[in-house]
Amino acid sequence: MYEQCLPDNSLDLAISSVATHYLSKQVCQIKNGVFMGEADVQEQALMREQGKTDWRKFVISRGRELKPGGVLITMNVSLDKDNNTPTLIDKGLGYLGSFVSEMAKEGVITQEEYLSTTYHIHYMRTPADFEEPFINDVPEIEELGLELVSVKTIKQHLQHPLFDTANKGNGERLDYSRRIVAMVYPWFHHVLYMGLSLSRTEEEKEMVIGQYFRRLQTYAFEHSDNKPYVTMTEVVFKKR
Repeated sequence: MYEQCLPDNSLDLAISSVATHYLSKQVCQIKNGVFMGEADVQEQALMREQGKTDWRKFVISRGRELKPGGVLITMNVSLDKDNNTPTLIDKGLGYLGSFVSEMAKEGVITQEEYLSTTYHIHYMRTPADFEEPFINDVPEIEELGLELVSVKTIKQHLQHPLFDTANKGNGERLDYSRRIVAMVYPWFHHVLYMGLSLSRTEEEKEMVIGQYFRRLQTYAFEHSDNKPYVTMTEVVFKKR
């Protein structure tokens, strides 16, 4: 994603959605959490710097692929205008890491496994971070003739009847909690899996991961009045 994938001058229109928050490489272990929002100042600085490098590479690579007159539209996980992170559960995205912390304190996973469970994503960018390559005289940007068209941040509440139901009964709360797990599982399972020791059997790994998602489901059941939302920043640029 951060390298050129297609020939020069081959695209009229490119669209990228919910991808560039992934960092191209691991730059640190988050000592006291899993997500960037739980990282200390030094750890966050390393992740921000890698995120800056990755975003520049993404823009330049896509810029080479665009034809003159071509346009790229990209939707990126980000902070909102008040610097809030996406909120999939009550207390926010970063609270998903608290269940891993609990499991480490209780001895369900080892301290080494806890340190290895780091999600290498930068979901805390601001509009200024997305504008940076276009305003700081990056030579490749100018040589390619890339121009920033717009940067717009959007707060989007996820659509589902359960999320809008007030005063949920136990059946609805159970359905809600299952849906929250189904929403998190596809992109977080591998983070948990990769943090576990190679000495564990596959059965042990799935038992530990299953316990994590049961904790998440219990929490979601108890906080079913939370309405999940994501914050995205839409960036559009074109090639002269």
